[in-house]
Amino acid sequence: MTLRQQRFAEDVNSAIALCEQYGWPFTDFHQTDNSLSFAYIKNNNKQTVTISISEDYPENTFITWHENQEHSDHSNDTIKNIVMAINREMSVGGVERSDSMDTDNSCYEDCQERFVQDSDENEESEDDTDFIDDDNHLLEAGFDEVETNPVLSRDMEKLWGCYGRDVMEYRTFESIDEVDVEIKVSLASLLEKEIAEAWNLDRLQPMVIRLNLSLSQYLDSPKPPVLQVMHTSKSGIVSQLQKVLNDFISEQWNRVSNSLIKRLFDEAEQADRQITTSTHQPLDEATRTVHDRNIARLMEMGFTADQASNALMLNNGDLLLAVNYLMGNPASCMGPTVNSHDVGSSSSSSAKGHAPFHRQTSHPMAARHDKKVSRLHSVESRSQQKGADIIDLTSDGDDLTLVPASTWFGKKSKRIPSPNLGFLIQVYQYTRQRIPTLNEFCVVCDDAHVFQNGAMLKPSVCSRELCVFAFQTLGVMADAAESVATGAEVVDLLIAMTRSACASGRRDVIFSPYPTVVDPTKSTELALNPKSKDYEKVKKTLTSIPPIAELVQIEPGALKRKLDERNPLAYPLLQWVISSNRSHIVKLPEHRRLPFMRTSHQYLLLNSPPAKEKVFQDLKKQYGSTFAFHGSGIENWHSIIREGLVVGSGTKLQVNGAAHGKGIYLSPNSSTSFNYSRMYGTHRQKSKTSESGARFLDHGISMNCIALCEVITHPNLKKNSSIWVSPESDHVCTRFFFVYECGQCGEDICTQNATYMKVIQEAVNFRT
Repeated sequence: MTLRQQRFAEDVNSAIALCEQYGWPFTDFHQTDNSLSFAYIKNNNKQTVTISISEDYPENTFITWHENQEHSDHSNDTIKNIVMAINREMSVGGVERSDSMDTDNSCYEDCQERFVQDSDENEESEDDTDFIDDDNHLLEAGFDEVETNPVLSRDMEKLWGCYGRDVMEYRTFESIDEVDVEIKVSLASLLEKEIAEAWNLDRLQPMVIRLNLSLSQYLDSPKPPVLQVMHTSKSGIVSQLQKVLNDFISEQWNRVSNSLIKRLFDEAEQADRQITTSTHQPLDEATRTVHDRNIARLMEMGFTADQASNALMLNNGDLLLAVNYLMGNPASCMGPTVNSHDVGSSSSSSAKGHAPFHRQTSHPMAARHDKKVSRLHSVESRSQQKGADIIDLTSDGDDLTLVPASTWFGKKSKRIPSPNLGFLIQVYQYTRQRIPTLNEFCVVCDDAHVFQNGAMLKPSVCSRELCVFAFQTLGVMADAAESVATGAEVVDLLIAMTRSACASGRRDVIFSPYPTVVDPTKSTELALNPKSKDYEKVKKTLTSIPPIAELVQIEPGALKRKLDERNPLAYPLLQWVISSNRSHIVKLPEHRRLPFMRTSHQYLLLNSPPAKEKVFQDLKKQYGSTFAFHGSGIENWHSIIREGLVVGSGTKLQVNGAAHGKGIYLSPNSSTSFNYSRMYGTHRQKSKTSESGARFLDHGISMNCIALCEVITHPNLKKNSSIWVSPESDHVCTRFFFVYECGQCGEDICTQNATYMKVIQEAVNFRT
C-alpha cells in the first residue's frame, strides 16, 4: 500500500467513524483502493455518491452524484471534509465560514455552491448569506457564537498580530467540536528562484499547513492534531516537510497545554502593564501588536523571548536599539537561556526572516569585522568559547571549504522556537526555519547529512543502513526522495559518471559516495556496502545495465523485470545512481544551448543548497560576478554532483599542481580548462557539422567534460593570466556542464569577451 492509499484509507475510516458517532444519514459504504461510495436518502429516493481519488490525493478528487442525471464535481479536500460538507448541505443551518475562504488562494472549495441542486443554482437563500462577512476578514463574531477555547482565540490573534492576517485562515465545524486552521508560509522570502525550480516548487504560492484542532479543548486534547501540508506544486519537499512537522507537533504536544500558554500570555500582558507604569503611557491594542511583532522579529534572529522582551523594555520598545543592545551587551549575548516556564529548547533558530524583514544569512568576508548589525544570526560574543559542535562563522580560517555555512544554518534550523507567543506562532516559526534547509537532512531519519562539502541541493536518503533499508525495501519517503533526474539523457550522464569513477585508477579517492544497495534476495543484508567496497561487483553490475537508448523502449512496468533478468543488482543500483544525485541537472534544448561550445551534450547544472546560494547572491550584490570554466575529468563528477565542488589543493583529491595557491582553479579561457579535463590538442573552431547529434552518450573511454561556473569577483580572487584561483568554495557556483566525446572539442573562447558574455548571461537567466 502506497503512502497515498494509506492516507486515503485513514481518512475514509475517520469519515465513517464520524457518520456513526453523530448519526449522519449515510449508508452502504463501499471502499476500494482509489474510491469510496455511499448512499443517502433524498426526496424519498436513494441516491449514491462516489468519491474517486487521484495520484495527488487529496488534490484532484472527483465527486460523482448518481442521480437522475449523473454529474461530477472537483475538489482538493480530504474525504472527511467532503463527507462533512455533504452532511452540512443536508442539514438545517450551516457552518460559520469566512469570506476569505472563497478566494482563489484558498485550498478549500466552496462547498456551499458545490452541492446545490441544479434547479437552485440561480437562487440565494437567506441562510447562505449568513456565512459571509462583508469586511473581507475572518468571522470573529462567528467564533464567539460557538464554545471556542479562549486560548485558541488568543493564539490566533497573536499569529495575525505578528505576521499579518494573510498568514492564517480557519473553518469551524462546531457540530463535531473541530476547527481547521490553515497557516500559510510564504516561500518567496525563503527560497531563491533557482532553488525553488530545482525543488519543483512555485515560490509565488505559499506552503499551507492545515491543523485539525479541537475547538473547545485545543492544546488539552489528548491526541495531537491531524496535520496536512499542501502546496500547488507536486514536490517531494511537501512530503518531507509533512514528516518533519508531524514529528515536531507530536513531540511538542506533550509539552504545551492551555494553562501554560495562558500563563505565558498573562505574563506578557503583565510586562506590558509594567511598561505602561514606567512610561506613564498606556499601551493600546496597536502598540501591543507592534510589541509582539518586534519580539517575533528578535526571536527569528536567534534570541529568546525573554531576551527580546527585556531588551525591548530597556529600550522603550525601539527595535533597532534593542538589537544593538543584545549584540553589544555581553550578558545578553551568552546565547539563549531557558526561563522556568519555557518548553523544550528555548529559542527560535536564526531562521530566515519573514517577508517584511531583511533576511540576513550571508556573512561576506570583508564584512566580518564591521561593527554593524549584520551578524544577526549570532548571539555569541567573539571572546566566548565556542562549543565543539558549533561552527564559528566569524573566524577567518580556511575551514569554510570543508564545513560550509549551510551546515551552521542547518543546525540552527532544528532548534525549537519558544512558545511564549503561542503554539501557532511556534509552528509557523519552526516551519520557516526548516524549509530552506530540508535538503541538509535525510528524508527518512531527519538527521543531518555528512558530506565533505556540506549539504547539497536535492533532498535524499542518508547512507545510514537503517534508512537505506527503509527506503529501498519499504519505500519509506520514496515520494520525498523523488527521482532527481529529469530525463533519460540525464540518467545516461549519471551512469557515465559513475562508470568512469568506478573504473578510475583513483577510485579509492574519487568514487565517493560508494553505492549502498540492499540485497534483493536477502533484504536484511547489503549487496553493496561502503564499509566493504567491491569495485569489480559494481563494474560488473553497471555493465549489465543496457544502453539508455534501449531502456527507454521498455515499458515502465517491465523495466525491473528486464533488468533483473540481466543482473538482480542492476535495477537497485540504477535506482541508487538516480536517487543519490543531489544536483539539479537538465539537458538544454537546442535553442538554449551555447553555440560556441560545439556539443549537443549541454546541461544546466545547479548544486548549491539554499543557504549557500543565498550567501552567493548576497556576495554578488556586493562584489559582482563573472563566468569562468572549470576543467576536471568526468570520473571526478560522480562525487562533485553529490558532495559539491571543493578545494582539493593540498589534499588527496589534488590531481594537478597548486602553483598558484590553494583554491578552486578556474579559467576564463575554455582551452585552458580543456587541458585540465585532459582534452589535449588544438582547440580550433569547429564547424557545426562536426557536432554529434546523438541524443545519448556513447560512453567511450575518451569522454571529456568541463563546467561553466559563476564566480564572485571578490578581492581574494587571484587572477594569474588565464588561470584564476578562488580560495573560497562559497564563491563558485556551477551553472552549465558540457560533455565531449571522441573527436569533439569546443571553440577557444574567453568568457570576458563581451559577445560571449552576453550569450552566457542570457542562458543563465533562462535557467531551465
